[in-house]
Amino acid sequence: MFRGEYNFFDYKYNIIGYNGQDFGNFPQYLYLIISFILMIIILFTLRNLRKEKVHNILKITSIFLVLFYIIKTTWESIYDIKLSGSFNTGLLPFDTCSLIMIAGLISSFSKGKIKEYSDSWLVTGGIIGGFATMIVLNAFKYYPFLSFGAFYSMIWHFLMVFIGLLLIITKYIDMNYKVVIKGFIFQFMFSLIIIPIDFIFNMDFMMYKNLGGIPLFENIATYLTSIGLSILNPLLMLTLYFIVFHIPYLIYMMCKRFNKILK
Repeated sequence: MFRGEYNFFDYKYNIIGYNGQDFGNFPQYLYLIISFILMIIILFTLRNLRKEKVHNILKITSIFLVLFYIIKTTWESIYDIKLSGSFNTGLLPFDTCSLIMIAGLISSFSKGKIKEYSDSWLVTGGIIGGFATMIVLNAFKYYPFLSFGAFYSMIWHFLMVFIGLLLIITKYIDMNYKVVIKGFIFQFMFSLIIIPIDFIFNMDFMMYKNLGGIPLFENIATYLTSIGLSILNPLLMLTLYFIVFHIPYLIYMMCKRFNKILK
């Protein structure tokens, strides 16, 4: 664990001597172990919670995430503007994990079909996005374990997984195959906004332009770009999203069948 001299709220460029030492090392494994144990304890405790109380938890958590994002973005932007004189557009809430704010708010304060689609995203894309980032927490490349920058990412992605699992375990949502399709449609609708932004402003929000950081798929995207077919990269990423959105549903069905065998 990095033991340099720094304050909890120091910005990444002000933490002298830190070059990602906590990434892929003991602090990252410690985070996963603590998260795994804490997740099990909380979910087990809340497994029989009534739908109304689950909805209240969803509402409180969604509001917290919005406020948390505003605080973090303001904090980081102040330093960015001081250092470079400009706002870091990469902080805009256009990445996949930021969808938790939109989906959470829609699920908390709406009814009908739109709520069904946002609920479905929370138990598919929300879980997958949160879990994948927890496993490879890139924040540790820039911030040591005991810092606000790292804590923000650790808490954010923990809550993404927690919310989705809570909705499943408490039967807040009926987990069937339609949930996978509805969750993907929710993702797709926002993708129609993000994909043009990526290509017009040369960004990689939701990883549609370069598939940045995804093993193998990033190489394929690089090749497609090199031969002038970068327009196919979003299709490749959407296909990947569609595939991984099935994982929570498949695990749920496996657990359900396993319980039947035990009975």
